[in-house]
Parts: sequence; C-alpha cells; structure tokens
Amino acid sequence: MHRHLVAALAAAAAALSAPAAQAETHWLCGLSEDALRLVCLAEAGPTAAAEPAPAPAVRAVVHGTAFPLDPRRRWVVELGSPPSETAFVEQLARATICYRSPDCSVSLAPWRSGPVAAR
Repeated sequence: MHRHLVAALAAAAAALSAPAAQAETHWLCGLSEDALRLVCLAEAGPTAAAEPAPAPAVRAVVHGTAFPLDPRRRWVVELGSPPSETAFVEQLARATICYRSPDCSVSLAPWRSGPVAAR
C-alpha cells in the first residue's frame, strides 16, 4: 500500500512540475473599411488573466518578424488591392499570421459587402 501511495505522489509531483503546454492562440481577422488591409487580433481566452501573458517563445524569424506572433498586439497585412475571393484571403491570413505555428488558428470575420467582384 505504501509503494502505491509513494508512486501516486511521485506522479502527481511530476505532473505539477512539468511545464504547461502553450495554449492555442486564435486570431480573428477582418478587412479594413477600404478593404486594402487585413487586421488581426488575438481572441481573449475564456479565463483571461488580469496581467497579459508574456510573448510566446520564438520558433521562427522571417524578415525580422518573430513567430508565433505576439498576441498582445494588433497585426495588419497589406493586401495591395481589394480581395476578390474569400478562400485566398483565409489562406493569406493563416499563412501570414500563423506561419508555421502549430498552436495557431485564424477565423475570418464576415465581410460587409462580400468580396469585390472580379471584372
């Protein structure tokens, strides 16, 4: 009986001392009023702390931008022209906001008037 108690306490201590897994960052992105920029903000979790969490550990750096992105700030992606297809905007948002961060996801807010029609 004593061995089982010691084993259970050792397992509990190991679980408590193990580093917590990094929570997933979910980004909500939407088009600017002029539809020339994609503006992205990290959604606050259900139990947002009073103090903002520190920036996540850097996994990659691309042209001076560290990934995963800091969820404490707003990120803007310049589009160059109004988008014409929702699928491409969603792909761009995932690629530029998450890059190769496995614990990252993006949702695209509905567009007010939908994508600009191709001419």
